[in-house]
Amino acid sequence: THLSGLIYDLEEARIYTISFISVTLFSPGDALLALWKVQRNQLSDIITLALKCSLRIQEEYGVRETEVGLELRVKIGLSAGHISKVVVGDNKHQYFLVIGRAVDEVRLAQNLAKASEVILSPNCWELCNRNMIEIERIKDERAVKVGNVECNISELEFDEFFWKCTDYLQNYPTGESNRRRQAEIPLFSIDDNQPLEYLSELRPVTIVFVNLQFDESANTLHLCKAIHDANVKISDVIHAFSGKINKVFMFDKGCTFLCVFGLPGDKQADESTHALESAFKIFNFCSEKLMKIKLVSIGVTSGPVFCGVVGHRVRHEYTVIGQKVNLAARMMMYYPGLVSFAIFA
Repeated sequence: THLSGLIYDLEEARIYTISFISVTLFSPGDALLALWKVQRNQLSDIITLALKCSLRIQEEYGVRETEVGLELRVKIGLSAGHISKVVVGDNKHQYFLVIGRAVDEVRLAQNLAKASEVILSPNCWELCNRNMIEIERIKDERAVKVGNVECNISELEFDEFFWKCTDYLQNYPTGESNRRRQAEIPLFSIDDNQPLEYLSELRPVTIVFVNLQFDESANTLHLCKAIHDANVKISDVIHAFSGKINKVFMFDKGCTFLCVFGLPGDKQADESTHALESAFKIFNFCSEKLMKIKLVSIGVTSGPVFCGVVGHRVRHEYTVIGQKVNLAARMMMYYPGLVSFAIFA
């Protein structure tokens, strides 16, 4: 309950304060990737607004101690530039991805950030209004650390500036359109009007992380085709054992799938065995059939995790969080080119 409430608080604060950002913002630990679309000639204003919001996030939530004595710290990276928006999957399951230099840069900016810092990517620093931003140089890096944003305008003028920025943003997705890309497990409960907090629980599941690294020669079309083919195959393989894809996201110049076995309504005997069998089928297919594939790595773990709905009340998702999730992700990265596992039958 404490974890769920904390995540709700943090996510709501982030969404509220960055809800009019037009650049990519990434604040990990448990990660949040936000994207808003504007025209190039509008980027400077939106970057300024994004920085003001990011500094407010750090001021109010940069360091926070939970009721169980855990200290949480926020790191924020910002980038701006051209990206490609992609929807992969079949008629039953679709997943939204963003691909491009700006996505790579925001990850690199975040990696340079220390706790409670905001880092601008090189391209973001080139596109922003430098007269309004105080920065510190980072040794041997083109990215910069933000010190402060100086808005030498009155409160009324800033309100006008703020609403001008909101006019740049178009066509926010509706709740109905978002449902098609939510994890399908809790939808029946949402349709029954169950309170979202009642969907949160600690339960034993099996986690399968799949990471696909592509050749440097792969272009956007290659990536889209390979990720689409991988998505369809993974869905087919794990569906036979009631497994579900929970997330698909770009990470470290590759694509990562988070799959879960044992979510509500899908618990089966020999769950871990089925997950491991699926992992080897996925590994063999992706290694042999995907175009421009360089490396396939899979981590499999089992154990109790938090399962539930997190996020702002108008923009939330069903997800899994916990040590076993983190362990599967680390195993996937620390043992490249292999299927690694730590499971209990």
